[in-house]
Amino acid sequence: MQRVFYAALTLAFATGAACSAPDSAVIGKCDPEAPFPEPECLDAGTDAADDADASDAAPNPDPQAIECPGRCVPEPSSESAGDWPRTPMLLWYGPRELAPANCDEARKLGGYGHDVEFFEKYRRFAYLDAPPAACEPCTCPASEGACTKVPETLEVRAGTCAEDGAPALPFGGPVGWDGSCTSTNALPAGADCGGEPCAQSVYASPLPGPTSEACPSITKPASFTTTTDWKWIGLACEAKEREGTCETSTHRCMYDLPYPFLQCVALRGTHDKCPGNYDGYDPIYLYGEVPVDTRGCTACECGGSPVGSACLGNLRFYSDAACEAGADTVDVASFGDQCTNVYPPGRALGSKAITDLAYLPGICLATGGEPTGAASEDPADVVTFCCLPPFEFAE
Repeated sequence: MQRVFYAALTLAFATGAACSAPDSAVIGKCDPEAPFPEPECLDAGTDAADDADASDAAPNPDPQAIECPGRCVPEPSSESAGDWPRTPMLLWYGPRELAPANCDEARKLGGYGHDVEFFEKYRRFAYLDAPPAACEPCTCPASEGACTKVPETLEVRAGTCAEDGAPALPFGGPVGWDGSCTSTNALPAGADCGGEPCAQSVYASPLPGPTSEACPSITKPASFTTTTDWKWIGLACEAKEREGTCETSTHRCMYDLPYPFLQCVALRGTHDKCPGNYDGYDPIYLYGEVPVDTRGCTACECGGSPVGSACLGNLRFYSDAACEAGADTVDVASFGDQCTNVYPPGRALGSKAITDLAYLPGICLATGGEPTGAASEDPADVVTFCCLPPFEFAE
């Protein structure tokens, strides 16, 4: 086309010369100094000036910025890349209470509209907080036993309970007495002991302890509660690549989000070495929400000898010989001896009985209920993330 144009222009000049026409006949028509220029010359000048201005004002932007409106992120490279996936993802990694609820919220943080979709790829956790199990106290049923014996010593004393060393007369029952009503060692009214009434107080030694008792032999699981929490969370979001190209075919044009989001590649399992171009940080290990949990408590066990058991009963003494008239009742127990004053002093003590023998259960001490085991991250449910420095921190 340029050759045709130049040929026509040469022919015009040649023809003009042959006809001896003035120079202005050929070039004067668009002479910028012509007194009356033609309209087409005016338009041509304006268009040329506009083209020149446009050429001068055109920017020379970074080709990267035009071709990828997001961030060009490299694919994993080097021999250590191994099976690492080639597509990077965005990872939010930090304290759980600050994390976005989901990837759609992350999209909003980036200012992207609903036409852009962020998909949740991983939700994983770090910094497990799982204290030992809280064991409920172990308890055991009360002991079981029987009380069948009566006090070894019963005395009538010629003095009140407050007097020491007062003369005493036996008041117990017959040999082998079982506590039933008996008139053995009865004392008539007005009995005199050295010039004073014999019947001023009645003393009873402690009841013998239980004749048989035991704590139930029981083994049962301990009740307990556990708490599990993760202090940090990792939310990994994927989005389709942005429309655009990067300087090299080993980079991908990806959506980006502000810090603390990181551009990362992820691989299931524990990997201590990142791809060569993703080794700016140490690997980040994030785990499934359910840990390996062996927490519990040792079993509760009951047995052994009870503590605090006792025998209780009532000592009843009467004025008559048939345990019917003028009764006084005094509590007796295996905890200690007992003394009660007789009113009026010197009255008849014709009969007596030990009644209402009962076993007071003791406490059976429990063992067990101690925390055991622990909770730890599940090594079978771990994802390793290798990340680039944040965009604004990149060198």
